[in-house]
Amino acid sequence: MNGASTPHTRRRRRAHLLDRYALRAMIFGVALGLAAFVILTVFSVLGIYAYVQALDLILPGVGAGGVGLGGMTVEEAARKLETAWNSENVITLTDGQRTWTASPAELGLTLDASATAQRAYEAGRGEGLINGIVTLIESAVGGYAVAPTAALDPAAARNGLTRWAAAINIPPQDATIRIEGGQVVAVPGANGLSLDIDSTLALLASDPSGVLAQGYLPLAVVPIAPRVGEADDALAEARQLLAAPLDLTIYDPISDERWQWTVTPEQIAAWLAIQTTNSGPQVSVDEEKLSAYLSGLSNGLGSGRYVDAGQSAELVQQALRSHTPVTLIVRHTPTSYTVQPGDTLIRIAWQVGMPYWKLIEANPGIDENALVVGQTINVPSKDELLPLPVIPNKRIVISISEQHLWAYQDGQLVYDFVISTGIDRSPTQPGVFQIQSHELNAYASAWDLWMPHFMGIYEAWPGFMNGLHGLPTLSNGVRLWADILGRPASYGCIILDLDDAEALYNWAEEGVVVEIRE
Repeated sequence: MNGASTPHTRRRRRAHLLDRYALRAMIFGVALGLAAFVILTVFSVLGIYAYVQALDLILPGVGAGGVGLGGMTVEEAARKLETAWNSENVITLTDGQRTWTASPAELGLTLDASATAQRAYEAGRGEGLINGIVTLIESAVGGYAVAPTAALDPAAARNGLTRWAAAINIPPQDATIRIEGGQVVAVPGANGLSLDIDSTLALLASDPSGVLAQGYLPLAVVPIAPRVGEADDALAEARQLLAAPLDLTIYDPISDERWQWTVTPEQIAAWLAIQTTNSGPQVSVDEEKLSAYLSGLSNGLGSGRYVDAGQSAELVQQALRSHTPVTLIVRHTPTSYTVQPGDTLIRIAWQVGMPYWKLIEANPGIDENALVVGQTINVPSKDELLPLPVIPNKRIVISISEQHLWAYQDGQLVYDFVISTGIDRSPTQPGVFQIQSHELNAYASAWDLWMPHFMGIYEAWPGFMNGLHGLPTLSNGVRLWADILGRPASYGCIILDLDDAEALYNWAEEGVVVEIRE
């Protein structure tokens, strides 16, 4: 009984055999499926490979510079590369901190689209069947990148970098000073940057294809030192200019009026301008700013009067540097006169204080013998009678009606002389004039007179100067008019006693204003 099998045992053996047969069948089926898959895959790969080879197409997965070219002909790939790279692509330029974008053409770069497409086409070809299939599989699965073929035009690249330098370069900042809230502040110098075109061009030429493929070009830049590293001298100069207020006087030599102001350092600071030169920053008075200030003051001077900022700027600057008062001279605009009944041109000349010949000069074509009531006569600026710099603290006043002369210095009377002015047929011209010349003994050929201590003050007509002088003598030595001082006697000049003429001659330098009243 021990060796006999029971029905139960026989059933278990039969089940075990069936399980082994089923496992073997399953394994066989799997193996058969895998074999079929491999055969199908191989045939598919072979089919694809044969297809692209037969139709001269680029292998799937092949690209250049990020542009997929798989399945294209060489011509199709070249067109796509041309559009993507030479028309749409950009190169990023950077100096490490700033970036710009430029087209490849601006840097002399062009993609050789045909050559690059040809390289893409050659991938997997000429390597034998097995290697070609391997390349096909690799490109289809993971891609296959072909390096772009770039061409560089060095001349175009240099021109492009030269143009870009205008945007890339940072000019150095020279040290200077700045006025803030009436205070002087030092501004240190700062380095600039300059594009090193030669070095950048060498970097570009070393790998144009890489630059084109990566779309990135690092720029070579060099620091540029400022011309002026510090502004200590200008700082000290500006502080010196602002160290004290400025006493400013505006003087009208025609009317003998004065206006005075004290200008604060805060206001002075608003006038200052800082200019950078090769030798460093320089401090000066800005003519426009001063003009704006003086225009405000001129508004109170009345119509037709103003202060010339161009002439005043240097005077103000000198006064600021020396901390001394400054006097600015009022200027006058031309005016006009309307002819009244009974007027003659000579009478008008007397009324406006302008020599007769200057009215003729200012009114070309005028018929002096046919003036019309209501006619407008142009009157030159009274400044034309003051051609020299005005001496503001001295003044000579002459009265024709009183036959008297007074000389003032700093508002105080220094001389009081009896005089003789011109006779009726050759009168002395009223007006405001100026000492223009000195001659120890001038000769008047028209009257054969010698005039001691002569000082010319105005041209009675062009080339003929009337003036102040001592009692004249004829060429025969006879002295004239000593007994009639105090009455009109001359031919237009102002006659003084000999001692008085000498004293006035030595006191009144050229530029002293002479006011002649009727």
